[in-house]
Amino acid sequence: MKLVITARDFSNTGKEAMKILTDFGLEIEDHSEELFGSGSTEDEVIAAAHDADIVIAGLETYGKRVLENCPKLRLISRRGIGYDNIDVEYCRANGIRLTRALGAVEDSVAEAVMSYILYFARRVDLQSAYMHKGEWHRLFMPGAKTRTLGLVGYGGVGKAIARKAAAFDMPIVYYVRHPSDEALRGEPDEYGALYKGLDELLKVSDYVSLNVPLSGETEYLADADFIGRMKKGSILINIARGKVADEKAIREAIECGHLAGAAVDVFDKEPCTDSFLVGCEGALLTPHTAPFTEENFAVSNLLAAENIINAIKGTIEEKYVLV
Repeated sequence: MKLVITARDFSNTGKEAMKILTDFGLEIEDHSEELFGSGSTEDEVIAAAHDADIVIAGLETYGKRVLENCPKLRLISRRGIGYDNIDVEYCRANGIRLTRALGAVEDSVAEAVMSYILYFARRVDLQSAYMHKGEWHRLFMPGAKTRTLGLVGYGGVGKAIARKAAAFDMPIVYYVRHPSDEALRGEPDEYGALYKGLDELLKVSDYVSLNVPLSGETEYLADADFIGRMKKGSILINIARGKVADEKAIREAIECGHLAGAAVDVFDKEPCTDSFLVGCEGALLTPHTAPFTEENFAVSNLLAAENIINAIKGTIEEKYVLV
């Protein structure tokens, strides 16, 4: 069976994963140094994967046209947890299995969210800049303790953020579309997080983190109306997908003083160097690096490889299987 790897940097960060795939006897064609991503064209993906039986996919798109032009494809192992770049219904209808590296990426993304919170809470960058200019200029900052964190979406990433934020004594509230009976009764979870309706969450939160998958229901969820309902002086964090939030509305809210700032790690098209938020004071921008830690890539690569082997052997755990 032929395995094609389009997940970028796989061969650089997945030495152990490459070894177990090779030892398993798969024919491997590695395109991971070609830097595929969400900005890659369908034709580029087709050229790489057209004769693959198995693919290890990153953020590049495996839509209907791509999949139609990969007639041998029977398994996509997603190196990550999002799947908005894959036509899941086509996979389901055409016998293509889809697995994902659930449980690998969540902590690194949560760590990034906490770094954004601490950036705005303490602004050590400003204090360091003053010191380097020879100025002893001490700033009173809001801090993180007692500041309410609102999590829109409370899956694996949301819970990982809550676990870390609880250690900073931040009150935590969350919103999901289908809360449990315990949540509706107002019972806190293991991290002290409380379920709130979306309007209430936006009203009370000093930080709002978007942790939802991209779908028809979440596309531009954080629009001007959503942002207008956020607490004045609060911070919006988007580590979900670019199209979950409206960049223009974010900029307008920062410039008019409604939002104190925003941290954005994801963009409509990537790589992105012309975001509407470029040059906006108060906007912290990072190039989709929330999951970019050495540990996360090593673990994600290994899990993506193990999912392939276990799927072939029929021993894969169902939690890793989407289709």
